[in-house]
Amino acid sequence: MFVGLLVAKVAIVVLGLFVAFQGYRAARRERSQRLLLVAGGFTLLSVGSVLEGVCYDILDLSTLLSGVVQTGFVGLGMLCIVGSLLVPGAAAESPN
Repeated sequence: MFVGLLVAKVAIVVLGLFVAFQGYRAARRERSQRLLLVAGGFTLLSVGSVLEGVCYDILDLSTLLSGVVQTGFVGLGMLCIVGSLLVPGAAAESPN
């Protein structure tokens, strides 16, 4: 794997996991199931973004199977984020 690509992928994972961690902290502070789903979604997206290369290079899986694993993680992450939009939450308070 090229060093530049490896650095870029590590940066993407670190940034994604940072966003997920901040979302998790906010979810605990606000006791929000929505934020917890968003944090989980970002975690799956971040891990999924590099999982194909890991499966292919390190675990010696086929290109097809590696792609299926990555697509599964990214799909689950997206479902978590979409689910966070559908979870009933507290209504916004009016500024009256």
